[in-house]
Amino acid sequence: MGRRHRSAPHGVLVLGMHRSGTSAATRLVNVLGPATCREDDMVRGPWNPRGHFESRSLMHLNNALLGQMGRTWWYPPPAGADYDEVAAAITTSRARARRVFRSVHGVTPWVWKDPRTCVLLPFWRHVLGPRLAAVIVFRNPLEVAESLQRRHGFPPSFGLALWERYNRLLLSHAAGLPVLVSRYDDLMTDAGRWTEQVSVFLAGLGMDVGAPAVDDAITSFVDPGLRHSSHTPGEISDASSAAQAVYDGLEAVLGQTASFVPPPLPPEPSSVEQELRSLGPDRQPDWHPPPWAGHGDATGSVAREE
Repeated sequence: MGRRHRSAPHGVLVLGMHRSGTSAATRLVNVLGPATCREDDMVRGPWNPRGHFESRSLMHLNNALLGQMGRTWWYPPPAGADYDEVAAAITTSRARARRVFRSVHGVTPWVWKDPRTCVLLPFWRHVLGPRLAAVIVFRNPLEVAESLQRRHGFPPSFGLALWERYNRLLLSHAAGLPVLVSRYDDLMTDAGRWTEQVSVFLAGLGMDVGAPAVDDAITSFVDPGLRHSSHTPGEISDASSAAQAVYDGLEAVLGQTASFVPPPLPPEPSSVEQELRSLGPDRQPDWHPPPWAGHGDATGSVAREE
């Protein structure tokens, strides 16, 4: 491995909606060299048998930030002009958030993922500074909605609205970052090739990354057998024109760029907010553990918080 360029990113944000492969993506970025959080702070839970690869402390902090905004992970901040007004309610200082981050990510370069960061990206960009890179992973919204239905009992229409809001905010707030946009399908189909693309992207930014050899560290981690649903892009429009528009926007920006330019999107229809308000911030979603999950243990309690 060579010397890291002095202007290289300090870390990599893996960004994507819940149930979209961000845990697998984070592990594959980690294989290239960037460090995950401290082992004792890593979230463990039954919904990802191979690990979540995210920080428990930062998950709790993100939940607190959303709470200060009067929001939750299942009722995210609004898209568009109203976002800044809601985000202004955050009381946690950037200095405080920076201390928490450094306490669990003490090694540079690092890799961090938490789906909540998709809807809190402006705050974290201020906290972490300009030397960031982002790897975005997106999945067919119908598959995400079905996974959320199995996990939390969300109606498919609610899961689609949640997917649309997360990805709309992510696309808007990633502007100007070095970004690699990738499909969940490509990661699952050929993890070795996906990792090679990430390696080229990060090396091009001056990061010192390891050789992306296709070995057991890659191929054994991504198991297509853990995938429980599959839909084609052509099925999306029949279920949600709003999700279709955002999905098309993501497809339009596939690949890497040194300074991300969000795709043009039509305004979010009012039906998305109406759907999200059907649950709102005060009503806790259900928790349906998978058949292989333990009952009443610590990992189950962590998973319920997600």
